[in-house]
Amino acid sequence: MTIYFIRHAQSRFNAEFWPSKIDPMIPDAPLSALGETQAQKAADQVAGLGIRHVIVSPLTRALQTASLMFGADHPMQVVPTIREQLCHSCDIGSPPAELKKNYPHLDFAHLPEIWWHEPSGSETVVPTPDNIIKESLESLQARAARFVAYLRTNRLTDTAVVSHGNFIREVTGVQPDNCQVVPFEVS
Repeated sequence: MTIYFIRHAQSRFNAEFWPSKIDPMIPDAPLSALGETQAQKAADQVAGLGIRHVIVSPLTRALQTASLMFGADHPMQVVPTIREQLCHSCDIGSPPAELKKNYPHLDFAHLPEIWWHEPSGSETVVPTPDNIIKESLESLQARAARFVAYLRTNRLTDTAVVSHGNFIREVTGVQPDNCQVVPFEVS
């Protein structure tokens, strides 16, 4: 059973961060103009894959990519488990009510107010762009393992997962480029 992992298109954060390696402080970064073009071009690439189900991260760049690639009326399931590893300002998400305003066709009711961070037992601080509490590699690995177990248990077919570079790398072993489609065999 093949699942297609797709990394989001270029975000405004990506466009500003990579030349300087300085966090430009863009929480829940939207796509850049190039990113929008990348996602529209990638739609042609996935058109022949027979994808009927889309699982998407609640980060704006992933939601925009999925909407541009598959269309706003394509069924999508928003799953916070597949979010990016919290390392930079762009990995701080938006509250469900704000996401619902921008994507009224999607269901965010199952998301807690702060879904982009799972605090450790003693942590009381909520990450903000000024105070980013980085997610450990172990936490990312645990999320990836839970998601692969979910895929195995539910035996999903004809499915695309629109997610993020670190998460996709952890599941597939491939560090994807923007809008790269990575086939993953679920045994």
